[in-house]
Amino acid sequence: MKRTTALFLALVIALVFAFPAFSAISTPIVRVNLIRTTVITQQQLDEKLAQYKQAYGDSIDSNTVLEAMISDELLEQALERDGYVLTEDAKNELLAAQKSAIEQQVGVQLSDADFASLIQANYGASVEEYKDYIADQYTVQNYVLNKKSDMFKEENLMPTNAEVEDYYKRNKSTFISPENVKLSHIYFEFGDDKNAAYRKALDVSNQIKSGRLTFEKAVTQYSEDKNSINKAGDIGWLAINDTENIQVMGQNFFDKVFALDAGEVSGVIESNAGYHIVKVSVHNEAKFLGIDDKTSPTADGTVRDYITNGLYESKMNAMFQQAYMSLITDLKNTASIRYLTK
Repeated sequence: MKRTTALFLALVIALVFAFPAFSAISTPIVRVNLIRTTVITQQQLDEKLAQYKQAYGDSIDSNTVLEAMISDELLEQALERDGYVLTEDAKNELLAAQKSAIEQQVGVQLSDADFASLIQANYGASVEEYKDYIADQYTVQNYVLNKKSDMFKEENLMPTNAEVEDYYKRNKSTFISPENVKLSHIYFEFGDDKNAAYRKALDVSNQIKSGRLTFEKAVTQYSEDKNSINKAGDIGWLAINDTENIQVMGQNFFDKVFALDAGEVSGVIESNAGYHIVKVSVHNEAKFLGIDDKTSPTADGTVRDYITNGLYESKMNAMFQQAYMSLITDLKNTASIRYLTK
């Protein structure tokens, strides 16, 4: 009996002496109320501060992080109050749209497993976490744009001609069109017998060189590229610094193609995909672009358009930050915020 009592007293003493440390960590430091009361504790602040320091460095201070936490809480309550809450179906639609955009960017369709791996590699998150993230971004963006719509008038965002031309003058040396060619080809797949494919390509090349066969006729008769046969073998433009196509076709193909003059027909060129006989119709050297030049031979827009869009987006981002801070100020003025510690 005595031993049990002693053990009980020891436990009580241990709890009493341990309690102050636990209390200090979990001490409420701010109460925030817009539609309900939420308490921010010292422990929550310490955890968030550690996250911020890991992301932005040790220079960030606890007061800045605390104000950010208050802003986040106010915004969350405001979104709930005003009905800016996405359904699960809406979140799934956003995720599907994002997946489609990524597929267009990388040029291939992604399986669910591939998409999950891509998200994990780039964001360190699961697909569900990523879905919640983009849903939150979408909701906050719409809320700010709607609540502060007067700040997003077109006249406040559209750059003037003077701004566009000044930007061009300051950055003129960066607007360069790389060396590029427009080309057509006759294509021969490697197939099961690479040597046979080469002999066939060499025979066609010799016929073209001897004048017994025109390049255009050879495209129709011999090319195995179904996508370009009806376009006289036209496969468009290549830029000398096109790293994506260099990986696909191989450096040897690029070296041989860019050694051709306009109007010249090559011999047999090997790529990673097969053998080619290439005709270059246009060969442009690298040059500085004027403000009203197209950004590339295949582009519809000019350098002026490119700068205008870039400055517009920059102004939009800056205005969004201003609108966001203005909205937070409005919420702080409306809400009850009580600091519980000095």
